[in-house]
Amino acid sequence: MTHHQGAEGNRLRDGQDGDSVRRTRLSRQTGLRITELACHDDHQSFRQATTGTPDDAVLIVSLVRSGGFLLRTAGSEDFIDPTMGFMVAQGGEMSIAHLPGIRDLSTVLEYRQDIHGECPAAGAAGVLRITARVDVAHRSLVAACRAGTDAFEVAERVHSLMARLAGARSPAHGGRKASTAAAHRRLVSRVCAALTDGPPTLGLEELSREAGCSPFHLSRVFRSVTGHTLTGYRNQLRVRAVTEELAAGQPLRELAAKYGFADQAHMTRVFRRSVGELPGAVRALLQRPHPAGKE
Repeated sequence: MTHHQGAEGNRLRDGQDGDSVRRTRLSRQTGLRITELACHDDHQSFRQATTGTPDDAVLIVSLVRSGGFLLRTAGSEDFIDPTMGFMVAQGGEMSIAHLPGIRDLSTVLEYRQDIHGECPAAGAAGVLRITARVDVAHRSLVAACRAGTDAFEVAERVHSLMARLAGARSPAHGGRKASTAAAHRRLVSRVCAALTDGPPTLGLEELSREAGCSPFHLSRVFRSVTGHTLTGYRNQLRVRAVTEELAAGQPLRELAAKYGFADQAHMTRVFRRSVGELPGAVRALLQRPHPAGKE
């Protein structure tokens, strides 16, 4: 599978990769390429993803905007959804699989450190935990590219985003037997996929039945593996889903009902707690990108 292809030798181009992947170039300049990938592949087995000729100077960052997929890298397996992303050096080994019915939309950045400078986040290569504020910065970058923002500002926005990824490395999971740790990560991946693909009103008991364990065990393992409570993670997913739709202008009351919030006020509280801004302010940001440094 060619979910993410590399900066050298395997150029990302606009258009279709068969019927499963649509690639849209958002920005291209010396040492920096930003591409949108919409993947509709239901192939459930892992396929190696091409990242081009090995080159440690080139970082490839994938940030998910909606949906998700399974990523296998460095001996671990994770479900990558809008609260996560990953970073690899060009040529790094990784494999990707998709679950039935879950499509994904991602932004891929290809960043040359020998041209743009050493990235503070380079040491965070691997799975990344993306905060709601970093997610908004990512979506604002996409909106700026679509609005035809000049290359200077786009590059500066990328530098700012890359710097914010420095502390985003997914927590290590030491202290357990390898077999136990692997089983726990598989459990968490199943749960993340269920929450990503399922209805926003999915309850804890229903979720635990689907995972094949008790609610107590599920809550404990999930927090141990991810560092987050299930409630916090579910809220993050809902906030990302709302953010994805804000620019389209749908009424906030309708978004609150669609994503299972008690009402618009409840959604606003959860959103502001996560993002630090009101939904209306983020909508304005995504609809009308501001000059760098004036956000």
